[in-house]
Amino acid sequence: MSSHLQAVSTNLHPVADATLFEASPDNNLGDSGSFMAGLRPRGGRSRGLLRFDLSGSVPANATITSATLSLTVVKTPGGQANSNFELHKMLQSWGQEGNKSSSGGGSPASPGEVTWNSRSSSLTSWTTPGGAPGTDFASAASASQFVAGDATYSFSSAALLSDVQNWYANGSQNFGWMLLSSAEGTSRSIRRFGSRESGATAPSLSIQYTVVPEPSSASLLLSLSTVAGIVLWRRRR
Repeated sequence: MSSHLQAVSTNLHPVADATLFEASPDNNLGDSGSFMAGLRPRGGRSRGLLRFDLSGSVPANATITSATLSLTVVKTPGGQANSNFELHKMLQSWGQEGNKSSSGGGSPASPGEVTWNSRSSSLTSWTTPGGAPGTDFASAASASQFVAGDATYSFSSAALLSDVQNWYANGSQNFGWMLLSSAEGTSRSIRRFGSRESGATAPSLSIQYTVVPEPSSASLLLSLSTVAGIVLWRRRR
């Protein structure tokens, strides 16, 4: 059976990404070519959100065997604090990524856009501002990676693969990941990552999967004729 499996890979970019920004908690920061996570020098934590759509990219008869997320740091503060950055599976949906630039802290959110205070502005708040572990996002990280300066970093683990497999099996539960720094209370831990609008530095989710091909008409006819021959042989014995 394994000799007939077809190994395939695909690379996906996010369908949405945004920044939750504590210093401007009712502002949306969803469109500027980057999103942020960590603590800036002037104070105020930030957390990133990103979501991928697997529908139409992975066929129904597939088994996902590996998944790796690549994120590119496009701006590092002077005198930076390096830290592990963690991906946490989102447990709640979040609204529109919005179209407010993250330069200068964004702009007041329109109804339905995601902010530090609200997962859908004017409609639904987070359990606590910025999201609560165990309620809005998973307490345990799905993957983590030590991040220093400007470079591309890869996140992969059995838990991250499980997230992707579960989203593939149940798309209605696909709320994406939150990205946060394990040192988000430390000044200058903030990083800007390329967003889905940023071209070559956009996040990329690389998925490998195998496909069991549908049996051809010829093979079906051969199988049926073989079974029929066996039945006829047994009856003649």
